[in-house]
Amino acid sequence: MEKISKELKAVAHEIFLKGYEKASQSFSSLSGEQVKIKNFELFFGEAPDLLQKIIKTKNPSVLITDIIGEAKGKSYLVFSEKDAKAVSDILIQKLKSLESNPDFVEIILKEVDNMVSAAVITEFSNQLELKIYGDVPKMIYPEDANKQWLANEIEDNENMFAILSSANFAFEDNFKICPYFIWILNKEFYNVLNHKKLSHAN
Repeated sequence: MEKISKELKAVAHEIFLKGYEKASQSFSSLSGEQVKIKNFELFFGEAPDLLQKIIKTKNPSVLITDIIGEAKGKSYLVFSEKDAKAVSDILIQKLKSLESNPDFVEIILKEVDNMVSAAVITEFSNQLELKIYGDVPKMIYPEDANKQWLANEIEDNENMFAILSSANFAFEDNFKICPYFIWILNKEFYNVLNHKKLSHAN
């Protein structure tokens, strides 16, 4: 992977943080509680290296969203077993109509993925002036997110640039969930990011 410039890191940080802040607003509306973003972090590296984090997560539920349009990519939203249960328990109180649906956990996790990934992808689109969209997310259950599955994902994403984004979504009463994203971005993303100036510097 090419050297990651300070400018790339600054632009990416601005884009992701704005995306997360908008996602927290959507989370607040859906949950009926004030949700804040805390401990926001970004890590940059080779896709195979960052993907290894998934197998270190206890019983992970993984939501995969393809990024399509003028630039290609893929996001992996990863919930630990604890966080997947916690966010489902919170939101099912507001989505009573789903209680009788045996797939309510998948539906809720996909809704969270839609909120966060869409917010970040929209920021990418706006700030980088790229026509890109998120496809329908695909759910990988804990029993399927095994070493063989991960090996296949790593093989498919060799020599790719990746960003890991993480933050705490802090609810009222000091409750929080800590899912993380791994974003696999193709060369077009990298080229645009690496030459983009911060909007406030223009």
